[in-house]
Amino acid sequence: MLLIHLTLANLKMIVRNRQSLFWALAFPVIFVLVFGVFFNNSDSKASVGFIDESDRGISELLLKNLRFENDLDIFIISDRKAAISGLSEGDIQYLVIVEQEGTPSDLTNSVLQITLVYDDTNPSNQGVNSAVERAIYETNLSFLDSPKTLEFAVEGISGSEVDYMDFVLPGLALWGVMSFSVIGIATTVSNYREKGIFIRLLATPLSVKVFFGSQVCAYLILAMVQVGTILALGMILFSTSMNGNLASTFLIILVGNLIFLNLGFIVGSFSRTVSAASGLGNAVVLPLLVLSGVFYPIDNLPNVIIIIIEHLPLAPILEILRGIMIESRPLYDFPYQLIVIFVWILATSLMSIKVFRFR
Repeated sequence: MLLIHLTLANLKMIVRNRQSLFWALAFPVIFVLVFGVFFNNSDSKASVGFIDESDRGISELLLKNLRFENDLDIFIISDRKAAISGLSEGDIQYLVIVEQEGTPSDLTNSVLQITLVYDDTNPSNQGVNSAVERAIYETNLSFLDSPKTLEFAVEGISGSEVDYMDFVLPGLALWGVMSFSVIGIATTVSNYREKGIFIRLLATPLSVKVFFGSQVCAYLILAMVQVGTILALGMILFSTSMNGNLASTFLIILVGNLIFLNLGFIVGSFSRTVSAASGLGNAVVLPLLVLSGVFYPIDNLPNVIIIIIEHLPLAPILEILRGIMIESRPLYDFPYQLIVIFVWILATSLMSIKVFRFR
């Protein structure tokens, strides 16, 4: 019962601190709006070059079906080498190349390979992938009743439609939680030590475990409010995806936030003043934010860098969160990431206990 009262008291203290509320809620929301306005491409058409190297009439039907896709702006290209060069330089976004395998005398059992070429570091590719795949499917349907069979081999096609806001929103939500948990706990611990509150606490019958437990509970509750606000804003204003289980989404954030809270206690233990705690907290948060793939996919980085990133505290939480929200995957689909998270929880818990001092 005392734990509940102390948790509510801590929440009231946080709410009354307008600066804390800004960092906890307003600041992440501002970034969601900025990214939504500047990087949400749901209403813009993707520029797609079409190269026909098959000399077969079937590609005309495919081109017609591609032009039925409202999200694609199709234009014909004759020079493949120039098109590939334009793609690498950023002048062209996507290429659809139709090329025939072999030289059969008729269409019977012939195979047309459709290749979609793009910069796979761009997470918004999947919407274009889906549109091209639909056009190929519609073209195939035209030959279901024909005695001639035509098979398409498609490369680079992904099944689900995901734009950049779908990709970045889970990272922004985690960023808000991580920043406020690390810096908030660090500055609180430093402030309490400066004012001698910890020493006075030892002279009272109040359990130290209950006192710190109420702090953790208050920040965990605030994390749920933060994430709920950011995700709701993204879904309402920018139609971002939320396909997975909500309970799993909030559960992984709660579990992952234990790491950030432990990091906050560690930072606060090494900081003698509130300003030092804030600076050191940012020194911990910003590298994690930049290196963990919040704003970009990490798949095309060197393997050594990927391995390092995957074992940072933020990256496995973010990977699970995206898997749940975008791909509707259950938690048990991420056994290794969960192991990494629990190892970080254990390691940071032991370290925070070891380095914490009341004086």
